[in-house]
Amino acid sequence: NAIIIGTETLRQVRQAVNRPVMAIGGITRENAGEVTRAGADSVAVISAILSAESPEAATREIVSRMVTQDE
Repeated sequence: NAIIIGTETLRQVRQAVNRPVMAIGGITRENAGEVTRAGADSVAVISAILSAESPEAATREIVSRMVTQDE
């Protein structure tokens, strides 16, 4: 039973712990950058990649958004 916490709670978790934070579930091409900016050290984007017409292109787009939005 997953608990959906959203990016604001993720920010609070990031501030409260001194361990790596992994975001799993509901991570898409569109929100991966926002999730990492909120404090996730890494994200699981399995569905976003495997359901894409081109998994390679989807992966490149996600990484690009994360890098661009983090700068």
